[in-house]
Amino acid sequence: MTRLLVLCALLCAFAAHAQAAAWKPARPIEIVNPASPGGSVDLMCRSLKKFMEDNKLVDVPVNLVYKTGANGAIALDYVNQQQGSGETLFAIAHTFLTIKLTGESKQDWRDLTLLGILFKEFHVTAVRADSPLKSGKDLIERMRKDPAALSYGFFGNRGNHLHLAAAIPLKAAGIDIRKMTTVPYRSGPEAISAVLGGHLDVALVSAVVTAGQVQAGKMRVLTQTTPERGAGYLKDVPTWKELGVNVDYATAQGFTGPKNMPAEAVRFWENVLARMAKDPEWRMLLDRSLWAGAYLNSAEMRRYYEGEFSKLKAVLEELDLTKQ
Repeated sequence: MTRLLVLCALLCAFAAHAQAAAWKPARPIEIVNPASPGGSVDLMCRSLKKFMEDNKLVDVPVNLVYKTGANGAIALDYVNQQQGSGETLFAIAHTFLTIKLTGESKQDWRDLTLLGILFKEFHVTAVRADSPLKSGKDLIERMRKDPAALSYGFFGNRGNHLHLAAAIPLKAAGIDIRKMTTVPYRSGPEAISAVLGGHLDVALVSAVVTAGQVQAGKMRVLTQTTPERGAGYLKDVPTWKELGVNVDYATAQGFTGPKNMPAEAVRFWENVLARMAKDPEWRMLLDRSLWAGAYLNSAEMRRYYEGEFSKLKAVLEELDLTKQ
């Protein structure tokens, strides 16, 4: 009898595993993009679509759906109207760690099904080539004397992941971040244009955004948020740690699904993302974009996000930007 019970249990487990492994999207897939075309989130979405189609991983159409505006809140609302769907994917970045804390949405990453992270994006502090700020040490010394002296521009709203990419290392450098002069822009390139035009002192942007301007001799990059010096032009840029500030900072990007996505769908998408993380074409894009491959599965992503959420919440509270 005992052997029979064990055999039955094994057969049930095998059947359940086979059913889960056999799950595939039955309806057209929507990859929901909260950002405008052309940026890092869009590149990630397009890469996933191409990877699935090139490798014939699904038998249904793969559609990119743009839901831009309100710093991601519009896209977040749309995704969670699809609760329980296994065919809805949502491109996510650090924005969705803080979007509820800052009062821009009634939902955040905790209202989604986490599927996996694909890469981390690092950020640089850039000035015009003729700026009196010649180094990261100059920046720190100037802001220690007067935290409001320099206008700091970045993409998005105050309290978002880019604002924090500036505030976190400056706080660690002993600067009163509550007194910073911050200027939000509609994009990183717009902030760069403002610096080049003399309307803004400093831009905090993704590392790839300034590459062309640095190579053309129009801009100088003072610091990077990487744990070690990055590739390309970043080889000549000191990290915050090299400046005596024991901080590195990255914004991680990947995919989620709506709340209550079926477990078998989660396993399917985890497998797709794990395969894509090893794809040679994807790895070439990582190198070109100065991104760091950082694949995490669903459980690993949750642990990582919980740690990041606590860290960012503490800084937002200091900045008096939390609405909860």
